[in-house]
Amino acid sequence: MIKIYTVPKCKKCKEVKKYLLENSIDYEEIDLAAKENREARAFYRSLGIQTAPVIVGENSGGEWIITEFNEKKFKELNYGKR
Repeated sequence: MIKIYTVPKCKKCKEVKKYLLENSIDYEEIDLAAKENREARAFYRSLGIQTAPVIVGENSGGEWIITEFNEKKFKELNYGKR
C-alpha cells in the first residue's frame, strides 16, 4: 500500500490524493502536522526532504519514494492509467 505524508492546506497533497482515488489506488495518508504522528515526522526528517507530499510505496522493484506528485513517475511504477 502507498503511504502519503501530507501537511494541511497542501495543494500538491490534494492533487495526489485525487489522482489515487480516480485510479482506485489504495493509500494511507499520514498527516505530518498531527501530534500523534511523531514517528512519521522522524522518518520524514530522516529523508532530508523539506517538501510535501512524500509518497512511499513498493512494487516488484522494491521500495520507492517520490518527493512530489508526478503522474508520469506513477505510471513508470505501474500505478494508475496507462
